[in-house]
Amino acid sequence: MQKLFRLLIVAALMAGVTFVGYAADTKVPTSMVTIGEGDETLESEVELKIGDVAPDFSLPNLSTDKMEHLKDYLGKPIVLFFIQSACYSCLQEAKALQELKAKHGDKVNVIAVGVDLLGKPMLVSWAAHNNINYPVLLDPIFSVPEKYGFSYTPSSVIIDKDGKIAFIHAGYRPADAKLFEDKVQELLK
Repeated sequence: MQKLFRLLIVAALMAGVTFVGYAADTKVPTSMVTIGEGDETLESEVELKIGDVAPDFSLPNLSTDKMEHLKDYLGKPIVLFFIQSACYSCLQEAKALQELKAKHGDKVNVIAVGVDLLGKPMLVSWAAHNNINYPVLLDPIFSVPEKYGFSYTPSSVIIDKDGKIAFIHAGYRPADAKLFEDKVQELLK
Protein backbone atom coordinates (compact mmCIF):
# COMPACT_ATOMS: atom_id res chain seq x y z
CA MET A 1 0.00 0.00 0.00
CA GLN A 2 2.83 2.40 0.87
CA LYS A 3 4.51 1.55 -2.43
CA LEU A 4 1.34 2.45 -4.33
CA PHE A 5 1.00 5.69 -2.34
CA ARG A 6 4.60 6.67 -3.13
CA LEU A 7 4.09 5.84 -6.78
CA LEU A 8 0.98 8.07 -6.89
CA ILE A 9 2.86 10.93 -5.21
CA VAL A 10 5.75 10.68 -7.69
CA ALA A 11 3.29 10.58 -10.62
CA ALA A 12 1.45 13.66 -9.29
CA LEU A 13 4.72 15.57 -8.85
CA MET A 14 5.84 14.70 -12.36
CA ALA A 15 2.49 15.83 -13.78
CA GLY A 16 2.81 19.11 -11.87
CA VAL A 17 6.32 19.73 -13.19
CA THR A 18 5.13 18.97 -16.72
CA PHE A 19 2.21 21.40 -16.36
CA VAL A 20 4.43 24.16 -14.94
CA GLY A 21 6.90 23.64 -17.78
CA TYR A 22 4.07 23.85 -20.31
CA ALA A 23 2.62 26.98 -18.69
CA ALA A 24 6.06 28.63 -18.73
CA ASP A 25 6.33 27.99 -22.47
CA THR A 26 2.98 29.51 -23.40
CA LYS A 27 3.09 32.94 -25.01
CA VAL A 28 0.00 34.27 -23.22
CA PRO A 29 0.79 35.77 -19.80
CA THR A 30 -1.27 34.10 -17.09
CA SER A 31 -2.87 37.45 -16.22
CA MET A 32 -4.46 37.64 -19.68
CA VAL A 33 -7.32 35.87 -21.46
CA THR A 34 -7.42 35.22 -25.21
CA ILE A 35 -10.10 37.12 -27.09
CA GLY A 36 -12.24 34.76 -29.16
CA GLU A 37 -13.14 31.12 -28.95
CA GLY A 38 -10.84 28.24 -28.14
CA ASP A 39 -7.17 28.55 -28.92
CA GLU A 40 -7.72 30.93 -31.81
CA THR A 41 -6.42 34.45 -31.37
CA LEU A 42 -7.01 37.52 -33.43
CA GLU A 43 -3.92 38.15 -35.46
CA SER A 44 -3.90 41.87 -35.92
CA GLU A 45 -1.66 43.58 -38.40
CA VAL A 46 -2.15 46.84 -36.51
CA GLU A 47 0.82 48.11 -34.58
CA LEU A 48 -0.20 51.32 -32.88
CA LYS A 49 2.53 53.43 -31.39
CA ILE A 50 2.60 56.27 -28.91
CA GLY A 51 1.55 59.41 -30.78
CA ASP A 52 -0.60 57.62 -33.38
CA VAL A 53 -4.18 58.79 -33.81
CA ALA A 54 -6.51 56.44 -31.93
CA PRO A 55 -8.80 54.57 -34.34
CA ASP A 56 -12.40 55.77 -34.07
CA PHE A 57 -15.20 53.29 -33.54
CA SER A 58 -18.91 53.12 -32.91
CA LEU A 59 -20.38 50.65 -30.40
CA PRO A 60 -23.61 50.39 -28.41
CA ASN A 61 -23.58 51.50 -24.78
CA LEU A 62 -24.54 48.58 -22.55
CA SER A 63 -26.94 50.58 -20.39
CA THR A 64 -28.55 52.88 -22.99
CA ASP A 65 -28.21 50.90 -26.25
CA LYS A 66 -27.19 54.25 -27.81
CA MET A 67 -24.36 54.06 -30.34
CA GLU A 68 -21.29 55.85 -29.02
CA HIS A 69 -18.15 56.91 -30.86
CA LEU A 70 -14.67 57.44 -29.50
CA LYS A 71 -14.81 61.00 -30.83
CA ASP A 72 -17.73 61.68 -28.43
CA TYR A 73 -15.23 61.45 -25.55
CA LEU A 74 -12.39 63.56 -26.93
CA GLY A 75 -11.34 66.75 -25.15
CA LYS A 76 -10.00 65.04 -22.03
CA PRO A 77 -7.87 61.95 -21.40
CA ILE A 78 -9.59 58.64 -22.14
CA VAL A 79 -8.71 55.32 -20.56
CA LEU A 80 -10.04 52.72 -22.99
CA PHE A 81 -9.78 49.11 -21.89
CA PHE A 82 -10.94 45.76 -23.23
CA ILE A 83 -12.54 43.22 -20.91
CA GLN A 84 -14.27 39.88 -20.66
CA SER A 85 -16.61 39.17 -17.76
CA ALA A 86 -14.90 35.85 -16.97
CA CYS A 87 -11.44 37.45 -16.74
CA TYR A 88 -10.31 38.06 -13.14
CA SER A 89 -7.53 40.45 -14.17
CA CYS A 90 -10.13 42.42 -16.13
CA LEU A 91 -12.19 42.79 -12.96
CA GLN A 92 -9.13 43.96 -11.02
CA GLU A 93 -8.38 46.55 -13.70
CA ALA A 94 -12.03 47.64 -13.85
CA LYS A 95 -12.07 48.29 -10.11
CA ALA A 96 -8.74 50.16 -10.21
CA LEU A 97 -10.04 52.33 -13.05
CA GLN A 98 -13.22 52.96 -11.08
CA GLU A 99 -11.03 54.41 -8.31
CA LEU A 100 -9.09 56.47 -10.86
CA LYS A 101 -12.38 57.82 -12.26
CA ALA A 102 -13.65 58.64 -8.75
CA LYS A 103 -10.43 60.50 -7.98
CA HIS A 104 -10.41 62.59 -11.18
CA GLY A 105 -14.16 62.86 -11.82
CA ASP A 106 -15.09 64.67 -15.03
CA LYS A 107 -11.46 65.43 -15.89
CA VAL A 108 -10.99 61.93 -17.35
CA ASN A 109 -13.14 59.45 -19.29
CA VAL A 110 -12.97 55.74 -18.57
CA ILE A 111 -14.55 53.42 -21.13
CA ALA A 112 -14.72 49.63 -20.98
CA VAL A 113 -15.25 47.64 -24.17
CA GLY A 114 -16.73 44.24 -23.38
CA VAL A 115 -15.78 41.52 -25.83
CA ASP A 116 -17.80 38.70 -24.26
CA LEU A 117 -18.96 36.02 -26.66
CA LEU A 118 -22.05 35.65 -24.47
CA GLY A 119 -22.84 39.27 -25.23
CA LYS A 120 -25.04 41.75 -23.50
CA PRO A 121 -26.71 39.62 -20.76
CA MET A 122 -23.36 38.52 -19.34
CA LEU A 123 -21.88 42.02 -19.41
CA VAL A 124 -25.01 43.64 -17.92
CA SER A 125 -24.81 41.21 -15.01
CA TRP A 126 -21.04 41.76 -14.62
CA ALA A 127 -21.35 45.57 -14.66
CA ALA A 128 -24.28 45.58 -12.19
CA HIS A 129 -22.67 43.08 -9.82
CA ASN A 130 -19.43 45.09 -9.74
CA ASN A 131 -21.08 48.55 -9.57
CA ILE A 132 -19.33 49.77 -12.70
CA ASN A 133 -20.15 53.46 -13.02
CA TYR A 134 -18.56 54.36 -16.34
CA PRO A 135 -19.63 53.44 -19.88
CA VAL A 136 -19.37 49.81 -20.91
CA LEU A 137 -19.63 49.37 -24.67
CA LEU A 138 -20.50 46.07 -26.31
CA ASP A 139 -18.27 44.50 -28.98
CA PRO A 140 -18.97 40.75 -29.22
CA ILE A 141 -17.34 40.53 -32.67
CA PHE A 142 -13.98 41.91 -31.44
CA SER A 143 -13.84 44.69 -34.03
CA VAL A 144 -12.34 47.38 -31.79
CA PRO A 145 -9.57 45.38 -30.07
CA GLU A 146 -8.42 44.33 -33.52
CA LYS A 147 -8.21 48.00 -34.61
CA TYR A 148 -5.97 48.60 -31.62
CA GLY A 149 -3.82 45.51 -32.19
CA PHE A 150 -4.97 43.57 -29.10
CA SER A 151 -5.84 39.88 -28.94
CA TYR A 152 -5.94 39.43 -25.15
CA THR A 153 -7.84 40.91 -22.23
CA PRO A 154 -7.29 42.95 -20.28
CA SER A 155 -5.64 45.37 -22.65
CA SER A 156 -5.68 49.15 -22.38
CA VAL A 157 -4.77 52.39 -24.05
CA ILE A 158 -4.78 55.90 -22.71
CA ILE A 159 -5.70 58.48 -25.31
CA ASP A 160 -4.86 62.16 -24.87
CA LYS A 161 -7.41 64.97 -25.21
CA ASP A 162 -6.52 65.35 -28.91
CA GLY A 163 -7.19 61.69 -29.73
CA LYS A 164 -3.61 60.43 -29.85
CA ILE A 165 -2.32 57.28 -28.18
CA ALA A 166 -0.37 58.23 -25.04
CA PHE A 167 -0.02 54.82 -23.36
CA ILE A 168 -0.42 51.18 -24.41
CA HIS A 169 -0.68 48.37 -21.88
CA ALA A 170 -1.48 44.65 -21.97
CA GLY A 171 -2.39 42.54 -18.95
CA TYR A 172 -3.02 43.81 -15.46
CA ARG A 173 -1.38 43.46 -12.08
CA PRO A 174 -2.31 45.57 -9.03
CA ALA A 175 0.90 47.60 -9.31
CA ASP A 176 -0.25 48.74 -12.77
CA ALA A 177 -2.79 51.11 -11.18
CA LYS A 178 0.10 53.50 -10.49
CA LEU A 179 1.12 53.42 -14.18
CA PHE A 180 -2.39 54.50 -15.16
CA GLU A 181 -2.51 57.16 -12.45
CA ASP A 182 0.87 58.59 -13.44
CA LYS A 183 -0.04 58.79 -17.13
CA VAL A 184 -3.42 60.41 -16.41
CA GLN A 185 -1.73 62.93 -14.08
CA GLU A 186 0.78 63.77 -16.81
CA LEU A 187 -1.98 64.31 -19.37
CA LEU A 188 -3.98 66.52 -17.02
CA LYS A 189 -1.10 68.99 -16.59
